[in-house]
Amino acid sequence: MDDLRMPLANIITLGVQDFQRERQFYRDLGWSTAFDSDDFVVFALRGSLLALFPADKLAVDANAAPSEAGDGGFRFSIIISVDSAAQVDQFVEVVREAGGRISKEPTDAEFFTGRDAYFADPEGNYWEVAWAPRDNPVSIAARRAAGLPDQIRLVVTRVADAA
Repeated sequence: MDDLRMPLANIITLGVQDFQRERQFYRDLGWSTAFDSDDFVVFALRGSLLALFPADKLAVDANAAPSEAGDGGFRFSIIISVDSAAQVDQFVEVVREAGGRISKEPTDAEFFTGRDAYFADPEGNYWEVAWAPRDNPVSIAARRAAGLPDQIRLVVTRVADAA
C-alpha cells in the first residue's frame, strides 16, 4: 500500500475583534509564543498552534465577509500546510471537484511570503491552504508541533484515482 499522508492541519486561526486584549489573555494563560508581530501572534500548543489575527484582516485575506462578535460571520480558519506552492493549486482543484466553495483562488500570499487560498466546506467552515518557505517561523513551529521533519509532503488522491 502506498504511504499516504494526511494533510498537516494543526494551525487554528481565530479572527479577533480586540487583538491586544486577546493576545494578552493567551499570554496570561502561560501559553508559549512561537511567533509574534504587531497584528499576528502564534501560540504553541501540544501538537498544534493557535494563531490570532484581527478579524477584519482575516476576512480580507479569505475574501469573506467580516464578522462582529457573535453574528456568525467569518471568525476562524484552519490552515492546511502543504509542501510547495504548486500543491496549494492542486489541493484547491481537489476541493473544487469535491464541491467546496473557493473564496480565495490560489495566489501569492498578502500577509506572509508564500502562497495561499481559502475554501469553505458545505456548511461554511473555512480552511486555508498555505505554503511558506522552509524558514518561515510559523511553518517551522507547525512541523515541530506535529513531530515532522523540516520538509513536509502531501500526497493528494481522489476516490476516482483509487478505483
